[in-house]
Amino acid sequence: MNSNEEAVISIIVPVYNAEKFLDRCIQSVIDQTWSNWKLILVEDCSADGSREVCRKWSEKDERIELICHEKNGGAAAARNTGLNTLDFTDGYIAFLDSDDYLHPKYLESLFDLLQRRNADISWVSVHNTFEKKKLLFPEIDFNGANEYELTGKQLLMREDLRIMYCMVWGKLFKSKLWEKIRFSEDYHFYEDGATTFKVLYEAHKVAVSDLKLYNYFYSEDSATRSRVSRVKLYDGLRTEEDKITFYTEKREPQLVRMAYVAYLTTVLKIMRDCDELPDRKEIYREMRKLYRRNYMKAVKNPDLSKGQRIKYVIYRFFPGLQKYYIHMKMKKMGY
Repeated sequence: MNSNEEAVISIIVPVYNAEKFLDRCIQSVIDQTWSNWKLILVEDCSADGSREVCRKWSEKDERIELICHEKNGGAAAARNTGLNTLDFTDGYIAFLDSDDYLHPKYLESLFDLLQRRNADISWVSVHNTFEKKKLLFPEIDFNGANEYELTGKQLLMREDLRIMYCMVWGKLFKSKLWEKIRFSEDYHFYEDGATTFKVLYEAHKVAVSDLKLYNYFYSEDSATRSRVSRVKLYDGLRTEEDKITFYTEKREPQLVRMAYVAYLTTVLKIMRDCDELPDRKEIYREMRKLYRRNYMKAVKNPDLSKGQRIKYVIYRFFPGLQKYYIHMKMKKMGY
């Protein structure tokens, strides 16, 4: 146990049609070696028995609070409801999805990392699992962890970390970082991608560990891997546009340049993913126009390697080559 266990960690869990996974999720919080936590379950008008499962657990443990929405609002609204119950003058905040679960040392390790590194945010790695019911954990060498630290702005410059830093889970935040920030409820998908970067921007220091302590249930039914739709594709693009606007308003030209790299990467992804949509030709033409209009912003970015810049030039003329490149890259990685 850490001697600083007087620090309260509030864990916010949006709940919607998660009856099959909730017991495992909540049990993983109960099993934490860090005992001073508060679990906020925000039940978002599920069509299954999720609300009763939440109620059962809230009656068992006084550290578990159940908040029930009267109208379905989505994950962003549920997380905002949880945030709006908190006192931001002290304590820490973590987020957990209802179909995921935590290693028993998750909270303790995050807090220890944050304290040792004098950071505002700590971040551990993820273990992907297809297991639906059991609490299974990868073998972990806690003495062999690799750690490093960055400022929030330095992290936002790391295109190689963008997908994971956008995820709100897997991290511990000083609560003050969230006092003026909320999730955008206009998004059907990627609401954390439109939000988490704003919190990272405010962070003096982010401490990162490669310990795989957040167990992510890899389901094809999840929102981010559900069937491609026009709304989903354009929500992804809007998150990158939000970053460009945000950094422009903050007068951060270096971050604006990197945001355009992410924007172009998303445009290319939409060109790959729109094949199964009935209006795919229209979408493809629109994305090609956007790419041609903006690709020089990546080509002229001095923070990218020469090889990366050349890649963006090639895709200007031969966008179809990206599928081949990704296939070869995945093959090299053993997938």
